[in-house]
Amino acid sequence: MKHNVIFKLDLRKDDEGVLVLEKVPIFAKISFAGDRLNYFTGFRIDANNWQQGNNKKPVKGDQQAKKNTKGYEGKRIVLYSDINKRIEKVGATLTTLFSDLITPPEKCEIIRRLDATCKKNEQAEEPGPDPLLFLPMFRHYIANSRLAGSRKEYNYSVVKHWQRFADKKKIVLSFDIITPDLLRAFETFLLSEKVTVKKTKQRKQARGVNALHTIFAMTRTFWNHATKELKEKGIILSYPFDSYKIPAEVYGDPIYITVEERNKLFNAMINNNRLTQVRDIFIFQCLTGARVGDMSKWTTANIQNNVLSYIAGKTKENKPKTLTVPLSAKAIEILTRYNMPDGRLLPFISDQKYNDYLKELFDFVGLTRTVTRQHPTTREPENVRLCDIVSSHMARRTFVGGLFGKVDSSIISAMSGHVEGSKAFARYHGVSDELKKKAIDLID
Repeated sequence: MKHNVIFKLDLRKDDEGVLVLEKVPIFAKISFAGDRLNYFTGFRIDANNWQQGNNKKPVKGDQQAKKNTKGYEGKRIVLYSDINKRIEKVGATLTTLFSDLITPPEKCEIIRRLDATCKKNEQAEEPGPDPLLFLPMFRHYIANSRLAGSRKEYNYSVVKHWQRFADKKKIVLSFDIITPDLLRAFETFLLSEKVTVKKTKQRKQARGVNALHTIFAMTRTFWNHATKELKEKGIILSYPFDSYKIPAEVYGDPIYITVEERNKLFNAMINNNRLTQVRDIFIFQCLTGARVGDMSKWTTANIQNNVLSYIAGKTKENKPKTLTVPLSAKAIEILTRYNMPDGRLLPFISDQKYNDYLKELFDFVGLTRTVTRQHPTTREPENVRLCDIVSSHMARRTFVGGLFGKVDSSIISAMSGHVEGSKAFARYHGVSDELKKKAIDLID
């Protein structure tokens, strides 16, 4: 897979708008498959000791520390040769990683590989961000958190939203300038942006209220973390969320396929290996109720005596929760079709391709009935085809929706991992007392 990397100083301005030229972080700016990742190499250097050169046509000696200079790793002084050796190793690691791939890797996997190369876990002291600057602290929090891969990526996207806002306002975001009024200005900015819809026409539309809720909820979670961390250093933060109300999530009725439609998909004759594999992944997800982020990490070690066991990724950070799901006959049949050399259960692809191929698959097998939903932005009712809105999460809704009214909700949540009081879970209706195994038999 093609990739490109540029080693560059992360030049920023201080609170007074003056460009900081001393002890500047050295970043690897990585681009691949239409995506980008900025990776901190662990070193800092004064700007006049760095040779950037032409990024498009670098020559020998560019993008590295100048000879006979020094840099910093935390408080430790390092020679230019140590900096340049690490830069070379980072480049070699990326070349090796991408040369073996066909589909884009998870960003967290790239970071893990580079952390090993830079031996960050072995460093006695890793340089931390300026405690008064909002975005560097936010990035540091994400990089050092135990968030699941997908949630970590979404947090990074939240940082990007804040960075675009700061760039437009021409301000440096520090904790002391983030007030309720600035949060409201950020909300207005997000509502004014147009986001690309991944469809054939690549049209743009306004951002939905649920997306706004997630952006602000993740910002608030980081703020709570920063409040505790900075308090230990004698820095007391005000709390802007006391006077700012985060936009509430809005849920319509859940849309999912029926057991009959699921069986139609399971039994469909598909002369396309790509769509056949996507069908198997989707059906297996329908029969286990898992989030796709969890499902993609499962291996044969997660199954004992035809019972699936795993820790839900959403719970890893605070209260790890182990979920167990008895496998139905159809689920076991699907697993017999695959014998992955790395032990994975199924041949997973990227989330975006999975969702794109699902739309193609549903159209191919005739799952095209018209459904009514709330438009994600306007919240007005609209009629759409099932095949045009299907995504990986529909499989999870199919699992829950297929059981509601047939078994007690506590049995369903014990397998799906929905927390008590979940708004998403409350959208389903009807309960009755049954055992977990009987629940699986009902949708088999």
